[in-house]
Amino acid sequence: MAIETESVRYEVSISADEAAKGTSRVLLRNGKRLEVTIPAGSSAGTTVKLSNALKITDGREGDILISVRVKGPNEGVTEIFDADFEAEVLKSEVPVVVDFWAPWCGPCRMIAPITEKLSGQYAGKIKFCKINVDNNPASAQRYGAMSIPLLVFFKGGKEVGRSVGALPEQTLKAKIDAALA
Repeated sequence: MAIETESVRYEVSISADEAAKGTSRVLLRNGKRLEVTIPAGSSAGTTVKLSNALKITDGREGDILISVRVKGPNEGVTEIFDADFEAEVLKSEVPVVVDFWAPWCGPCRMIAPITEKLSGQYAGKIKFCKINVDNNPASAQRYGAMSIPLLVFFKGGKEVGRSVGALPEQTLKAKIDAALA
């Protein structure tokens, strides 16, 4: 009798430079840390398989499959993690909007296309990041992400504003302009 296994999928967005040189990310699942190595020469659509990783994170058989998305320069929302929050946000040369979110959150899914669109409109002026609160509890706790989506605006490494809940595009744009002016 064959044991039926299940796979869990994640998506990781990386820059073209990271795709060319290779990179690694830390994946947190159920309080367990797994290092994901994305090999040099990866392209969009590459899948990195962590064989039987669910045994470590969930105590059951199954693989974790990570789909690689390669972003163009100044494109889209960057997924960040506890480990790189300081480098990506607090030490950023440009202002940053951080979206604290979770995949199960309906309002988070509603605001995601809006932040993706605004990231294109503000390309080069403002950096947009998102951080999964379930997988990155240290940052969620540090910034009091009790209700999500929570957008926190940073300028010069300092918090300059925040907004809770899904907002219409024009309202969000006005909040971003006011907080980062």
